[in-house]
Amino acid sequence: MMRLIRLSFVLKLAFWVHSGAIAQVGPRLFLDFPSFYAVSTDAQRLTNNVGLGTDLSMNVATHHSVVRIKGGSTFTIDPQSSDLLASLSTLPFLSLEAGVGRYRSNGNKCARTHRPAFTTMAKAGVSHFFSTTGDENTTFSSTDFSLGAELGYFYIRDIIRNSELFLSGNYFLKNQVIQVEIGFRNFFNLRGRRD
Repeated sequence: MMRLIRLSFVLKLAFWVHSGAIAQVGPRLFLDFPSFYAVSTDAQRLTNNVGLGTDLSMNVATHHSVVRIKGGSTFTIDPQSSDLLASLSTLPFLSLEAGVGRYRSNGNKCARTHRPAFTTMAKAGVSHFFSTTGDENTTFSSTDFSLGAELGYFYIRDIIRNSELFLSGNYFLKNQVIQVEIGFRNFFNLRGRRD
């Protein structure tokens, strides 16, 4: 029952954040593909839990908010293990997130000039983790809610395609772990037009 209440809260938050803003300015649509990042799925065990992650996401956004759905997987190892291959842990996931703050914007709301743009936002979400392999210490509950923050930077070179550096952190409420990601992603502005 609590899971349904939390899911309902996340969905209502996502709808509330987007409803007014999109009605006024129309949505910005970004396809993030691919995203690659260094990751720790449990930052409290940083020396025993590091690896790489990759995902694909679809973002419906304004300059001040975003709702995204994404899917991917992380691959982590325990560098202190005597058998690195045995310590390999994979964690496929599917998630829905809503964020509020500055999203891929600058003072000119991403005017078509060669200028930097930034992301600085707080976010909340729900994630479903599929069956995992490897280190039992990195096994996640199948569905969990998260609170987090995201920072990003890119230089506007092309109105259609850009690459972004980002730092993201999430605290998963049920699993009680902090996940940290730092990396880059290519993204496509699906509503961008070259004049």
